[in-house]
Amino acid sequence: MEWLGDSSRSRPRAFTLTEVIVVVGILGILMVLLFPNATSLFNRAQGVICTERLKNLYVVFHDHVVIDHEAWPQLPTNIRIGSVEEQQWWLSYGSNSLGLTARDWNCPTISRMIRNSSNSVAQAHLISYLPMLFDATPSTPTRWPWMPWFTEIANVHGNGAQMILGDGSVTAVPPVSPKGGTMPGGGFPDHSP
Repeated sequence: MEWLGDSSRSRPRAFTLTEVIVVVGILGILMVLLFPNATSLFNRAQGVICTERLKNLYVVFHDHVVIDHEAWPQLPTNIRIGSVEEQQWWLSYGSNSLGLTARDWNCPTISRMIRNSSNSVAQAHLISYLPMLFDATPSTPTRWPWMPWFTEIANVHGNGAQMILGDGSVTAVPPVSPKGGTMPGGGFPDHSP
């Protein structure tokens, strides 16, 4: 005969409310401590991807100009520099002549900023890297190693817009505001009315 208080049959023990609250509190503290680091790592990874895409553009254009002995692509005279049509032309030339995709022309950080922006200037950009305009002489792009080949459209990595020079090195250009000073925090200048 079994007594009501017999402990030979044990039921699974449930967590008390206090134990659940303590565990949730510890998890919350860990998330607060780790979240800023995860964001920093994510931003760094996007910066590395951006730099690698810039270097990829350099390698493709370097091979086109130096190895194939071709002239730097010449923008048609009826296309205004800085226009959406210019960006479309570079995208088209890159895909038709050099095997580049639209992804090759875009920094993930800039793409994310543009998607989340209400700034009309930012949303007009199709490419993140603006090519320099050289003359049709094949040796011009390699004549001066300090001459930039491609420049990022915005300071999104915190140290200025990245650019890749004729010798293949990547450097940053300190951001300049429309009034001549440096722009705090980088990003896109707001020219909207």
